[in-house]
Amino acid sequence: MLKKFLCLILIYYVMAEQEKDNSIAAVVHKTLKATARSCMVSTNATEADLEHLREDPPFPHKSACVLTCLLEKIGVVRSGKYSKSGFMMAISPLVLHNIKKLEHMKTVSENCDKEIKPHEDSCQLGNEVTMCIFKYAPELQFKS
Repeated sequence: MLKKFLCLILIYYVMAEQEKDNSIAAVVHKTLKATARSCMVSTNATEADLEHLREDPPFPHKSACVLTCLLEKIGVVRSGKYSKSGFMMAISPLVLHNIKKLEHMKTVSENCDKEIKPHEDSCQLGNEVTMCIFKYAPELQFKS
């Protein structure tokens, strides 16, 4: 289930950039929104808190909590820490066909593993992970 969700998110990012009206992208977008809403409920966030995720990080606290929840669901955050293997599992379907991109993402995962420090506030981890990934792989930044 988690692997399917990861693939859906990654497919959505790629397809949304290429074809915004594609029906498959719409289905993936709907799934992603549903998961974000489930994280919204579990973190007691509001609709406005979700809207902040369309902006550049760092995000306000509640928005960062939603983001951390999402990152946990896709395996990029595990046991309150950044997971470089989780990041690689999440991103691999996007880059497996391109060795150069795969190597780039390995470098991103290694850099972020070195840079992201544990936080007492678990929500802040969502900000740190996102900022690090976007720092080294700005092509993954998605805005809608």
